[in-house]
Amino acid sequence: MQLAEILAELENNTGTFPRLALERAIEEREAITPVLLSTLENLSNNLEELLAKEDYIFHIYALYLLAQFREPLAYPVIIKFFSVPGEATLDITGDVVTEDLARILASVSGGDIEPVKQLIENPNADVYVRGAAVGSLLVLVAQGVISRAEVIEYYGKLFSTLERKDSDYILTDLVSNSALICAVELKEEIDKAFAEDLIDLWFIDEDDVNDALEIGIEMSIKKLQENPHYSFIESVISEMENWSCFQQQQTSQGFDDNSIIPEILTLINTKQSKTKAKSKKKRKMQEQSRKKNRSQKK
Repeated sequence: MQLAEILAELENNTGTFPRLALERAIEEREAITPVLLSTLENLSNNLEELLAKEDYIFHIYALYLLAQFREPLAYPVIIKFFSVPGEATLDITGDVVTEDLARILASVSGGDIEPVKQLIENPNADVYVRGAAVGSLLVLVAQGVISRAEVIEYYGKLFSTLERKDSDYILTDLVSNSALICAVELKEEIDKAFAEDLIDLWFIDEDDVNDALEIGIEMSIKKLQENPHYSFIESVISEMENWSCFQQQQTSQGFDDNSIIPEILTLINTKQSKTKAKSKKKRKMQEQSRKKNRSQKK
């Protein structure tokens, strides 16, 4: 399979997982990487055009392949892509943002967290994107790339500098992530955020935080390291092969939809959501459900 054939196979979602094309793409890493980079670069300049392409999915493969490759040149490109103002990046990537963007950013960062900081503090970027950027720092802690102390220091700064209009999501996510690394050093800031009614209690409440802090720092980091949601992207194939958008043949043959691993809602289903408000609420509910399920298993 030549490069042109690989690209053609990966351009649109046909309902069948393109395993062979992805295997060949990985083998042709050197040749395909510039194409992946240029695709994301070009799309970030014209996301509205992509919204009209119902089945286009190459940009999703590009994100995961570049993350698997640990491609440093992808870092500024991905940061630029997700820095586009508004919800466009969310609309064209489905739940990639809430599920795996943190891991993707960490995988290509090389340990340089300054671009991630800029994304977190960008008031024009989508709040879910910024929340994923907050979480990417925990991936780097779990993988031993940066220290917990470095993240604690930066999170402390965010508590005092984030605009209060961000309380609906960013501050709530900041509290959740602080709890995951047992940020006892930030207990005063966390308590203040709750006292000022800035935290969405549907996501996390003070009892959740207190329970997390009681675990202790060592055990919190150990749990983080064992959690696959805080790992690097190692294989685009294992990450994507069970997505529901590739299960059309199985469901038509009588498989129960509930048996399909709901790692990420399909891009197509996201685009077909009746309203952005409902889609956003669904993403919130899915993310919280995943977090609650994680805590129950441990």
